[in-house]
Amino acid sequence: MATSRKIALLFAAENVNAIVGWIALIFVVRRMGASAIGEFSYALSLVGSFTFLAFLGFGMAHVKRVSEGLDLGRCIGTFLSIRLFLTSLMLFVFIFSYWAWTAILDKEIYDIQTPGLILTVVLYYIAFCIISVMPMTFSGLEQSARVAIPNIIGTTVRSLIFIAAAVMGLGVIWLARAYLIGILTVGLLSIWYFRDFPISKPDSKTFDSYKVYALPVAFASIFGVLRQYIDKIFIGIFWTEYQVGLYFGVERIALFIGTMALAIEGMLLPAISNLHASKKGREIRVLVHDAERYVGMVCIPIVIMTFVWSSEIILVFISKEFIPASNILKILAIVALVRVLNRPWSVALRGADRPDLTSFLSVLMAILSIILMIILVPNRIPQVGLENLYGMGGEGAAYAILITEILGGLSLRFLAFKYLNILPKSNFFVQIITAVIVCSVMWQVQLSIEVERWFELLFFSSLGGLLYLFLLSMFGAFTNKDFNFFWNVLSPNSMKKYVGEELKR
Repeated sequence: MATSRKIALLFAAENVNAIVGWIALIFVVRRMGASAIGEFSYALSLVGSFTFLAFLGFGMAHVKRVSEGLDLGRCIGTFLSIRLFLTSLMLFVFIFSYWAWTAILDKEIYDIQTPGLILTVVLYYIAFCIISVMPMTFSGLEQSARVAIPNIIGTTVRSLIFIAAAVMGLGVIWLARAYLIGILTVGLLSIWYFRDFPISKPDSKTFDSYKVYALPVAFASIFGVLRQYIDKIFIGIFWTEYQVGLYFGVERIALFIGTMALAIEGMLLPAISNLHASKKGREIRVLVHDAERYVGMVCIPIVIMTFVWSSEIILVFISKEFIPASNILKILAIVALVRVLNRPWSVALRGADRPDLTSFLSVLMAILSIILMIILVPNRIPQVGLENLYGMGGEGAAYAILITEILGGLSLRFLAFKYLNILPKSNFFVQIITAVIVCSVMWQVQLSIEVERWFELLFFSSLGGLLYLFLLSMFGAFTNKDFNFFWNVLSPNSMKKYVGEELKR
């Protein structure tokens, strides 16, 4: 129950962040247009693709070692020194690459015309990499409130600056400055909760324990970062900043589903690590099955509604300029669902000291994704003799990611069965069948009824969610036990008590 409440808190916090960010996005896209968003998101993706150098698996190693009870001061000191070194390496490689591209090769950074934009984005990522030491430590200690509260406040500050920039016509540079100020706010608040934590001198023994876990992940982290940004980079290279803006805008909506994956990652990894250290294999299996099932109950109805009402959601919550990206939203919603449902299985393998398996799979998935994007995104690549390609742009990028995630999910379940003896349960398949039925029903409703207002969307979405739970109950996949579970986890009084107790520590 405690782990579930922590996951619920992180999920709620991430959704608050997504909602606040979405409100800010509405102001930006309606005042500045998709091209401005495209230029900004392209800069984020371009610089962000270098952040793998700052990660290299050591973040996950830190969460795991802290959760296992290693000396906290030595863990923090060791990880901080690692992160500072790797962030410096990231900065050096980016500066060299930028100089070589612009000065030696005399090339331009396409679709980035705003002076100072790249510099501000670089400063944002530097701050993010260093500040993340604190929330990762909180995650290892399963202190979700200390992760959630600073993130909510930081996102709110960032979003207010977004809105001000749009209303006052301050330009794209202030979108990047908003990100920078937001992460600095997170850092200041995190320092307050971090003030009593010990920071000891790094030592070789602790570093070796981090290295043992991180090295199998390091190579995969390169491809993991590429998977995060490569879609926007491909669209930016072969299409325009306008196309990137359309993709980025609807991608923000899909984040509502994807936030559950972040919550699972943050709290499930330390919980499974503890169980694995205690050799409690049965409890790990139960935790994975419960996580997948309850996540599905929450996220599947949201995905159904997003898929059915994609154009209406874009019209109501963004602007009509983004309606051409409605198919992209449908695909990305399914992508987000697959990722969320896959996450308990990948966390189980990593928590059971098999990061090598997930790392190898991540590399294969990244390579497959890049190959599919080369085929599906551009019209042609004359430099390498490729002509008459599919030229699907953002839609092609979304399809490439979806295919990759589905194949990755099947592979994760096979690996979990082979090495941890965990098999998918029948309840999962009942959820999928129920989702197909509800989607078919709501599709007929969508064809018959015109929806133009947010409360109409809310009404039909709620109707679809209730229908989904009703059918699950009829099939015996949603019981009184499940209802009581959600009631206890989401109880405002219980959640308030938990947050208060944690923040007082």
